[in-house]
Amino acid sequence: MALDIDFAINVMYPAANGAYLIMNVPQPPLQLPPGFTLVGPIMADPAQAAHAMAQAQPDQQRIANSMVSESSIFGLIAWNAATKTAIVAIRGTKTIWDWIGDFDAAPVPWFPDPTLGLVHMGFQLVYEHICSNVRTLLKSGCQGVEQIWVTGHSLGGAVAILAAFDILKEVGLGVTPQLYTFAGPRAGAPDFAKNFDAGINVCYRIVNFMDVVPQVPLPPLYLHVGQEVLVHGGFRPLDVTYAHHLTTYLSGLQNLKPATSTAPPAPSPAATP
Repeated sequence: MALDIDFAINVMYPAANGAYLIMNVPQPPLQLPPGFTLVGPIMADPAQAAHAMAQAQPDQQRIANSMVSESSIFGLIAWNAATKTAIVAIRGTKTIWDWIGDFDAAPVPWFPDPTLGLVHMGFQLVYEHICSNVRTLLKSGCQGVEQIWVTGHSLGGAVAILAAFDILKEVGLGVTPQLYTFAGPRAGAPDFAKNFDAGINVCYRIVNFMDVVPQVPLPPLYLHVGQEVLVHGGFRPLDVTYAHHLTTYLSGLQNLKPATSTAPPAPSPAATP
């Protein structure tokens, strides 16, 4: 399956953007991809993550604490009843530098099944805050689902990988998730990456030229999953965060489109990290 640029622009980009917007616009008129309605916000539950957090060192808890401090809403789940399609979209965090410098984070066993590989502890703790809510929303609000698309930007791109693997292995919907992520860092060790790729064969990691976030944590301790799609959305030599903005990823995707394309116009970008 080849990358569908129009699908990335008109469906996955607004979903990833909506994962940020829902923090401030939790109900309609939240802009969602055409044909989709909001099932609900993805809500963090610190009580659900308490046991895992208690096993972590303070520096490993920092990423999850940062996410919670910004908002208890970590993203959204949307549903298209006509196509029986669900979207799971997970946001990142404004405090990029609180976690991007954690190059030496030791991988730990994936909580649901330690035999399936090692993952980044900080990213796993973020997902522990929302895994129960993701499972509940999918099962209660997306009955009869036939397709599940998972997306996220920045830290949300890494958490989206863990979410997709959890949906595949633990949720029991009989659907293999598919991913389009933006600016995501590496989420797991080589054994996890191998098992992920064996189970999920549609995973596009969209990476903007000169964005540093997809380059961490460093190999060989961590490896990327899926297929990288390089875009050129712009960068500024004296502003290392510019190439990481979600809006530059929209520009990069638009630059991939043939000049003769007659696809519908992309949604207007909102201000996101």
